[in-house]
Amino acid sequence: MTMTLAPLAPPVAPPAVPAPRPRLRRISYEPEPGVDVDEPPPLTPPGPPVVEPTSPQELADAHAVATRILRLALEVLDRRRPTQQLAGHVAANVLRYWKVAVHQRQMRSPARFTRIRLCMPCDGVAEVGTACYLDGQVRALAARFERGARGWRCTALRLI
Repeated sequence: MTMTLAPLAPPVAPPAVPAPRPRLRRISYEPEPGVDVDEPPPLTPPGPPVVEPTSPQELADAHAVATRILRLALEVLDRRRPTQQLAGHVAANVLRYWKVAVHQRQMRSPARFTRIRLCMPCDGVAEVGTACYLDGQVRALAARFERGARGWRCTALRLI
């Protein structure tokens, strides 16, 4: 007795499912307190905040302090001074960063920097940038100084 197999039926495709339609929801507008609803909103964005000009004396003081602290930091980087001499002039995170930089450097020549570029974006804050010559390479040094009750203090320092 021979068995014959019936031919296989073609596969059945699953029923087509329509793609979900996006749902649109109404959003109600709630004006901020104190805003007149009848008044149209301004078409132009507000301009930058007005910054009071810094006095020349304040710029000179910030420049002198920044120069002194950065010169001290480079002397620490050259291992001519101990790291702890920076402790009173910089924040704790800056001191940790500078200690690591000192240990990573293989000194071939003394570090020096060129003219310091200083700007004061707001009252009591000075941002400094300069080019440093380290071991035959030119690298950027950026720092932020903030004036507190005890004078100017370096709160951020990066050697790039």
